[in-house]
Amino acid sequence: MLRHSQYVALFRDLATRHHKIQHSPQVSRFARVVVSIDPFQKQVDLAEMAQTQLGRHYAPGSTSQMLVVESCHTQYLDNGGDNKQRRRSGAFYVFEKLPKNFTEDQVEAAIDATEQTGEQILAAVLHQLSGQVKVRLDEKSISSDTIGPIGDGTWYGTRFDFDFTNPASAALAYNPAAFSI
Repeated sequence: MLRHSQYVALFRDLATRHHKIQHSPQVSRFARVVVSIDPFQKQVDLAEMAQTQLGRHYAPGSTSQMLVVESCHTQYLDNGGDNKQRRRSGAFYVFEKLPKNFTEDQVEAAIDATEQTGEQILAAVLHQLSGQVKVRLDEKSISSDTIGPIGDGTWYGTRFDFDFTNPASAALAYNPAAFSI
């Protein structure tokens, strides 16, 4: 099973360990984005990303990449028999901050660098989930898009989308003990 807290913790850990991101409590380079999929109240909560990341100034020579994980959306599936599953759609962004007066060549290099980092993050996710028989990342569902400019106009990057499944039969089984009479 991969609950929301485990999903976020996985990406936070990868942001902490990746050499180009190097997230830490002292130097925040990881944030969450909460997205509502309600078609009538489509909302994106970018507060954490805006407060902790987009206005930051990096010291010369330090890494300038950050990882932003988007909340996952869940669809419950039933095969009409005894198997129910959760199909979760997740996403993350890798952004790189460019210096003032950047050139178009620097934009292209940042996009290439964030795409490479994102692929490394995906490879690490696949590796970490490979031992979990019940959580499967659908490699055919992976897609990516170029993002930017955002924030103060100096952030560019790559967004990755993916789907993963895990069992839901036990979670959707009626449990009378959970209710009062």
